Amino acid sequence: KVYGLNHELEHYAAVADLLGRAGKLEEAYDFISNMRVEPTGSVWSMLLSSCSVHKNLELAEKVAEKLFAVDSENMGAYVLMCNMYAANGRWKEMAKLRLRMKKRGMRKKPACSWIEVKNKTHGFVS
Repeated sequence: KVYGLNHELEHYAAVADLLGRAGKLEEAYDFISNMRVEPTGSVWSMLLSSCSVHKNLELAEKVAEKLFAVDSENMGAYVLMCNMYAANGRWKEMAKLRLRMKKRGMRKKPACSWIEVKNKTHGFVS
């Protein structure tokens, strides 16, 4: 109000991202949940990434459900959650999520790398 700026999604997203990076995950979750604009999948994705960095699987599960509600095709979020489940030895939850992905026809795209050696290009897929 002081500077005559409207609160746009980008402003909220920046604050939420800063809170998440600082490890204030619950505060970021509450902030996003109470925004004046509807949070997008990218806003929830930022918090999910912070949950992964700070190893907060409990909150990550809540965030993932919010994220999947607004962006059910977010492959990165599915992969991140699977990795978090695996890191915590929660194999059943990981398998359920993989099955959910399979039912939706979602597959992780393989990564490709190229290297040039003696004017010859070699490609690798993982």
